[in-house]
Amino acid sequence: MKRRLSLPLVYGGDELTGAAPAELERAARGCRSGDRTHKGLVFLCNALAHYGLRSCVPPSARGLAAATLDTAEGWALGRIDPSVAQKARSEAFAAVIAIEKKTIDAVRASRRRIDGKAHTELDPHADAVVLRYAGLAANHATFAALLTADGIEEPAKLADVPRQVAGAMAYLDAGLGPARSADLRAKAWGQAEWEAQRQGAPDGHPVGALAVQIFHEYLGAYWKDRSDGQRLQLGELAVWALAADAS
Repeated sequence: MKRRLSLPLVYGGDELTGAAPAELERAARGCRSGDRTHKGLVFLCNALAHYGLRSCVPPSARGLAAATLDTAEGWALGRIDPSVAQKARSEAFAAVIAIEKKTIDAVRASRRRIDGKAHTELDPHADAVVLRYAGLAANHATFAALLTADGIEEPAKLADVPRQVAGAMAYLDAGLGPARSADLRAKAWGQAEWEAQRQGAPDGHPVGALAVQIFHEYLGAYWKDRSDGQRLQLGELAVWALAADAS
C-alpha cells in the first residue's frame, strides 16, 4: 500500500524552540529585514543587553561590548551601515576573554578588601567558584550584546538575547551571593561530615568531596531558580514591548 504524500504542519525553520516567549520568537523569525518589527526588536534587545552589561561587567571592561550595542542602535535609527555594526561586533568578540579576565580581576580585588579569613576547608574551592561565576556572568552578558548585533543580519538570533541576559544575572547572583556565604560553606561542610560518618555511608566519599558536591547541589538549584525568574521577567517585558509596538 502506497503511503500518501502530505505537507508538514510546521516547517523546520518555523518550529519554535521555547528559548523565548512564543510572541518574541515568532516576531524574530517572521519579521522582514529592516522592517518596523525588526528594528523594534533590535531596540528591545539593546536595552536588555545593556542591563546585563551594566550589572555583570565592570566599567573598565565593558567598552567594546557597549560600543557594539551603540552601533546596533545606530543601525536601527538608520544612521549606521550594517558593516559598521559588524566590525564593532568582531572587535568585541575578539575581546571576550579579556572582558572575562578584567571582570574576574575586579571581583578578586574587591574580595581582598571585604572578605575575612577562611573558615572551612571548602573555602579555596568556593573562592574559585565565585571567580568562575563572575567570568561566566561577563561571558553571557557580552554574548547578549554580540547576539544583538548578529540580529541585524539574522533577526532570529534576537530571540536568544533574554536567555543570555538571564544566565548572566543568575551567575552574578549565585557567585556574589550564596557562593560567597560563609554560612553556606560551613553548613555544606557540616552536612558532609555527618554524611561521611553516618552508618551505611558509601565508601570513596571523603568529607572534602562530599562538601564540594553538597555546595554545588545548592548552587545549581539557586542558579536555576534565578535564571528561570529572570527569563520570566525579561520575557514578560519583551511581550509587553511587542504588544505596545503593535498598537
